[in-house]
Parts: sequence; C-alpha cells; structure tokens
Amino acid sequence: MAAPFQVNIVISAGVDFNQQFTLMNPDKSPTDISGFTFSGSLSKYSRALNAIESTSTHPVYNRVYFTAGVVDAYAGIYSISLTAEQTRYLLEGKYIYSVVCKNLDGESIPTVQGLAFVDIAFGAVLPEPTPPPTPPTSTNASLPIT
Repeated sequence: MAAPFQVNIVISAGVDFNQQFTLMNPDKSPTDISGFTFSGSLSKYSRALNAIESTSTHPVYNRVYFTAGVVDAYAGIYSISLTAEQTRYLLEGKYIYSVVCKNLDGESIPTVQGLAFVDIAFGAVLPEPTPPPTPPTSTNASLPIT
C-alpha cells in the first residue's frame, strides 16, 4: 500500500465529530476492507507527553483516541469520530492526527494523516476556565507607624 493520504480536518470543540474516508486501490476502485480494524489518535505533536503521568522509564503520551470503524466494507468506507465530551476539552489550535488500519494479514498500515484545526463551536458548552488564584490580602497592621 502507498503512503498515507494527507487530509486536513476541522474539529469543533464541544460538539460531536465524525469524518468518513474511502480506502482506494491503485486503479481507483474501492478496497474491500472486510475484517480490517482501524485506530487513530489526535495530539498537539507526535511525541506529546503527559507531564504528570510520564516517568523517564515509562512515557505516557498525551493523545485523544478516535473511535474508528468500518462503515461500508465493500465500498472501502471507514470513519473516525469523537464525542462531544471528548472534544469539549480540546483547546483551540492546530493538532496532528493519524489513522492506521490492520488488514487481514495482521499488517498495520497508515491510511490517512494530516492537520486537525480545532475551533470553538458557537453555542457549545465548554468547561469553565479556572480562575487564577487570589493573592492573599495583607494588612498594614504589622507595619510600624512613623
């Protein structure tokens, strides 16, 4: 199979996301993907680590995983999706994503990758921003009066 296709996508934070792709043969006919499995993820960059959970011997990557699956096996159509709850915590900006399929021979093959542009959906219910901590108040009672 050839190199993965480069396709940029747009994800609106706070709402469901779904995108379908078609896997094609070199002669432009659809690939029969019966029995194939798909997986994919989204991250700020390819080696984005979760700084809280990672250790020097056990890296934990900071990714959001797509729900991926076959839509129409004979037409070669598969999809990736995220729920509103998953997109709710995405910050606005540019991410990268990739999708890999595992064929009947057990080979993992990259199928599509690209940039994902996250914007804030108008009217979406997003998490409340955390207010900055309030500095302690001081009194002048301990200062000498001169």
